[in-house]
Amino acid sequence: MQPFSHLMQQWLYGKEGYYQNHKIGKDGDFYTSVSVSPFFGYCIANFIADFFTKLPPLQKIAIVEIGADKGYLISDIANFLAHNPLFAKLSFHTLEPLKNLQTTQKSTFYSKTSQTLHTLDSPKDLQAQNYDFTFFISNELLDSFACELYYKGEMAYLQDNSLLFAPASKEIIEIAQAMELEIGEIPLHLETFLASLTQYTPSFAFLTFDYGDLKARNAFSLRFYQNHTTNNLFLNPTSKDYYPNFLESFGKSDITYEVHFGYLKNLFKAMNAKELFFGRQNKILVDMGLDKVGEWYIQNFGLESFMHHSPKIRTLIDPAFLGERFFGIGFARI
Repeated sequence: MQPFSHLMQQWLYGKEGYYQNHKIGKDGDFYTSVSVSPFFGYCIANFIADFFTKLPPLQKIAIVEIGADKGYLISDIANFLAHNPLFAKLSFHTLEPLKNLQTTQKSTFYSKTSQTLHTLDSPKDLQAQNYDFTFFISNELLDSFACELYYKGEMAYLQDNSLLFAPASKEIIEIAQAMELEIGEIPLHLETFLASLTQYTPSFAFLTFDYGDLKARNAFSLRFYQNHTTNNLFLNPTSKDYYPNFLESFGKSDITYEVHFGYLKNLFKAMNAKELFFGRQNKILVDMGLDKVGEWYIQNFGLESFMHHSPKIRTLIDPAFLGERFFGIGFARI
């Protein structure tokens, strides 16, 4: 009998796991803001540039993407910042445990920017670099942490290819209480991971976008994505009844669940980090300077090229698509 989190870890990150060979975008299993338009990364880059104008001068800055997939987001950010005087002080990294993705990320970054991307196996690798400041970025990262399925003091286990619920461990119950959660997903290693980031980077910012809510919904949200089709694990989000054939998709579909942003806020508060922003993606991208980014693009690449991107930019902010389904949140410890 093994906890559900062990199954999910192997499903996503094991030798035959989903993230070893998955595809994103039109020909993949799902879209992301990164795959829709480079303007998503351009807006983040514009925010980063503005952020550092408000700090005392720094000489050595790391931009680190966590969960970079093929490396397109950090490439878009680097391309935008290449036109900024700040660029000379920047070093670009991805934090990526999977070796095959490290190779892909380096290749993508060089082909897009003609610059070198540095890959990190773990947060500890940053310690020897002695950066003045580290800016972490991510998109749809938090919902990829292996989670436990929690139901009113019980947690899900896999036994004989079936799920059963049994009394939860003390650790899981304590996290559930901290999340004010009765039913839902518990990201088991999230707190430990974030603590490891801050341990080796005394001054940092952390920016991410994901799907979720500020409070616990007390309902299961775990679902599978394959070929742009979504399938829930549970027949009823407030019951323990599940689809019995879910293991047929092992390693073939992505697993995701809604992020509890209130819990994330509390974790960063405990690390003495200040919240920079929180809101729906459409508002955050506008606040990050989407209009200025558009002007920059037109000046450098022309109106005709911008008009080609315009429909995809609307997808990023359209309430019916990505604009209000996703939230952006940022923290900093200076």
